[in-house]
Amino acid sequence: MEQYTRMKKEDIPFDKLEKVGINRDFVSHMEPNELKDFLNGFRSEKLYTVNARIDSQDYRIPAKIRLQQQEDGSVNVRIHPIQRLFVPDEYMGHQFTKQEKAALLNDRNLGKTIELTGRDGKKDNYYLAIDSKTNELIALRTKHIQLPDKIKGVALSEEQKQKLAEGKKVTLDGMTGRNGKKFGATLQIDAANRNINFSGFKQEKEKDLEQKQEKAKGAKPKVG
Repeated sequence: MEQYTRMKKEDIPFDKLEKVGINRDFVSHMEPNELKDFLNGFRSEKLYTVNARIDSQDYRIPAKIRLQQQEDGSVNVRIHPIQRLFVPDEYMGHQFTKQEKAALLNDRNLGKTIELTGRDGKKDNYYLAIDSKTNELIALRTKHIQLPDKIKGVALSEEQKQKLAEGKKVTLDGMTGRNGKKFGATLQIDAANRNINFSGFKQEKEKDLEQKQEKAKGAKPKVG
């Protein structure tokens, strides 16, 4: 069943993309989820080489691209080149503290949710992160993230789901990778990529995993 998107494939302004140096074949190389996000107006996952004019000189620079639907129904192309890593004092009506700036610069993730004012003037709760490829500060409404009950075969506790929903880090053990092996990792919602980010990977042995599970359940270690 075809998934609903804000724009359709035929709405993509290929003529405008070709003017900035992107061949129309790029769409055929997108993964289904990547194409879905692109047609919903999100930044592309990959960097594309685009034309740019800087100080009267022509350059080819890496950038992310996204589609932007206008009020008259037409679709434009927005370019997001790599920027200098920088966190402003104020963003969408929020004044950053020193601690918040440090979290964004060091972790590229605010690590909590905050209230921001959208372009429509309405306040809402957001996640904040810095795009690792372009250094852009990205805000994502919390309602756009739906947390699953299980991740890589491991059920999330209510406490873990709550912490993730609040933008905090959660360590999860016993997950199953594509190779069938167990691993642990630190999980956190990433506003820049609109998903749950995995970091601090560690492979686990079955014996170690059993001991962790027994400890978590409060079971006594076996004797003999």
